[in-house]
Amino acid sequence: MPGRRGRSSAPARPSPAECRVFGALSRSARIRSNSEDIDANVEARQERQAILTRAKPATASFILSESCLRRRVGTAEIMREQLDHLSEMALQQNVNLQILPFDVETPGGAMSFDFTMLRIPSDGIAADLEFVFVECLDDARYLDDKHAVSTYNKLWGQLQAAALSPKKSLNVIRSVRQQYSE
Repeated sequence: MPGRRGRSSAPARPSPAECRVFGALSRSARIRSNSEDIDANVEARQERQAILTRAKPATASFILSESCLRRRVGTAEIMREQLDHLSEMALQQNVNLQILPFDVETPGGAMSFDFTMLRIPSDGIAADLEFVFVECLDDARYLDDKHAVSTYNKLWGQLQAAALSPKKSLNVIRSVRQQYSE
């Protein structure tokens, strides 16, 4: 059984499908001074994305702030490509993609940072491995403490409940994509 992955994306971030955009932004904003670091990060993101389309894909759930769709990052062409990619991923059986719209109430501070929840199933008698990866601009942490994982699981549930259904989310993605065609 593949592992399950959940990801919440903060408003300041584009989508999880932003490899090309990430590289362009990193170079233009001088986030990283070394272009080899940027290229390595883009390559790592592409490798992570491949787990969703391989023969036995992982199951993944994503919650993106509506701003991830609407904040223009790069050219209109890049935005169309990114939104098309999100639409394609949202149609995959193993992917659950939800949009957290601007007009819903969210738990305080819930969307001020990125976090990824990972569960790796055990093949034996041991319990599944569960941990949370929390990102910020200049640091990242792995949390495996049961209380921390439980707190993030609760937050994830609240965000899923507040977000649009996958079908409505796909409609929003397609609608925003149309705006970049005009």
